[in-house]
Order: sequence, then C-alpha cells, then structure tokens
Amino acid sequence: MIRALLVGALCVAPIAQAASPNAAELYRRHCFICHQAGGTGAVMLAKRLQKGTSPLLDQRRDLQAPYVQAVARQGIGTMPRFTRIELPDAELGMIADWLAAGPDGRR
Repeated sequence: MIRALLVGALCVAPIAQAASPNAAELYRRHCFICHQAGGTGAVMLAKRLQKGTSPLLDQRRDLQAPYVQAVARQGIGTMPRFTRIELPDAELGMIADWLAAGPDGRR
C-alpha cells in the first residue's frame, strides 16, 4: 500500500510541474494581446518612444524587471493596471524577469 502511494506520488509530480506555465506562456496569456505588432499597447508605445526603440516588449533590451512590475500594477497611459488576482505576484515576477532578460538572454 505504501509502495503504491509512493509510486503514485512520484508519477504525479512531473505532471504538476509540466502543467505550470513558463514566463513566455504567461507573457502570451496576459500581455501579448496588446503588446503584439499592431496591438493597442504596441501602437501607443510607438507614439511615446524614441525612434529606433521597439514598441514590442518581447524584443526590447532596455526593460528592467522592477519597472515592468510597477507599470503592470499601477498602469500607465492607456494601459490599465493588473490586480494581484488577475496576475499574481509570482507570475508577474516571472514575466518581468523574462522581459528584462531581453531576447538575447532568453532560452
């Protein structure tokens, strides 16, 4: 009986890990709809940014994780804020770290 429970627990652990989303998936789920090419967020950023700076967040190399977190929590311009219920701190942290790594720092 104990052996069966142990084997069952070992079999479930990898499934639980595989089910948790990675940062890229979280970005696609929460941010990409507005921050893809032609999306409202990208269009609005293009108007505010210096020439040569990409309005596509996932292509930028100048984002810092604390800034991404602050903007997501407080909102900015036409971007609404995300509550901790809509986007838990742990998930926001993963997205912010992923964006801050830049396209060259991601796997």
